[in-house]
Amino acid sequence: MSRNEARAYVWTYYWYHILGILAIAALILLFALHYGFGNKKPLFTCILVNQEATLDGTQAAAEEFAEYAGLWEERVLITSDYTFSYGEVKLEGVNEGSYEKFFFQWRNEEIDAVIIPESFYRHVKEMGGEFRVLKETQGLTPYIDGDSCRAVLLGNDGFTERVSGKKDEKLLLAFPENGKHEEECRLFLQYLKNTEREGEELETIFNR
Repeated sequence: MSRNEARAYVWTYYWYHILGILAIAALILLFALHYGFGNKKPLFTCILVNQEATLDGTQAAAEEFAEYAGLWEERVLITSDYTFSYGEVKLEGVNEGSYEKFFFQWRNEEIDAVIIPESFYRHVKEMGGEFRVLKETQGLTPYIDGDSCRAVLLGNDGFTERVSGKKDEKLLLAFPENGKHEEECRLFLQYLKNTEREGEELETIFNR
């Protein structure tokens, strides 16, 4: 039997076996590509709590920071989808489920940075959360908690003033102590300082 005849024989009597093997190989390849390349966790996650940031604003900031830090855009997440009541702060018509989501992500060490009202900063501490001590603030205004700097001041919290009338609520940028990406956090401080130098107000950078 010639080589061509052998190939024809195998294909005639075993074609379904060959197709089955190829299909299984294709499924394995797709599975490997999905979990090896398409399911990467963010290298930097910043959550804005109780802020009127726009989707365009947060996406633009994420893209700008990714370029500044040399990161893939797909692996930088800046989101403001966290509006909820806490402590004495009572809001109406908000997604209260995002409160549980926030602390679930906190416990799982998925949050690198938070932009939050000062009252929520205190609430997180009451819930057992700790913020990283900042050895440098890249020239931004330090927020002193006790005898150490654990946040930077971004300005006044306009959202709290609009919904409650409280005019002295500070807006803070802080970093969970259990966050994993310390170098990216340092670069994020640099990015915000550079943005400030260019004349953009820090409290409105995510609301464009």
